[in-house]
Amino acid sequence: MVLEGLAGPIVFLGGLILMFLVVPWERVKELALVGLVGGLVLAFVVVYLMQNYFGFWAFRRVDLVSISGIPLFLAASWFPLIIVFSHLLAQYRSILPVVLILLAFPLGATLLHLLLRANGMLFYRNWNLPLTFILSLGIHLVIMFYLYATGRLENLRGLAQTQT
Repeated sequence: MVLEGLAGPIVFLGGLILMFLVVPWERVKELALVGLVGGLVLAFVVVYLMQNYFGFWAFRRVDLVSISGIPLFLAASWFPLIIVFSHLLAQYRSILPVVLILLAFPLGATLLHLLLRANGMLFYRNWNLPLTFILSLGIHLVIMFYLYATGRLENLRGLAQTQT
């Protein structure tokens, strides 16, 4: 097993570095609540349900600290990543970059699951990687619709309308 107990902290640190490189500080502060609820809280809920309640996932030696079996740093990594996701969605006015962003984050989550499984840190029971992608895509769509409904994605207003 490679990096036993360090995968969570490494992903968290990578997420923080990406956030500070991509998102201006003022924007980080604006999106902090979205990152907290749509990232950290939602990650705890999803992992609790998928691992502790339904038993689809089992994390082993992923993190230095776990709460009820939930890897703390790994769950916390979604705080900066959702801030990056939210910020990037607000930067474009055409459909292609928005779709690419919307697909990139679930693909990243699926790739992370693949790497954790390859290192014996994540085990699936009646679950698979395509389901991970679909679940993550659904979560990111919900976050995107929340951002749109609360006026944080003004750049996307009228995107679906035909240009003349």
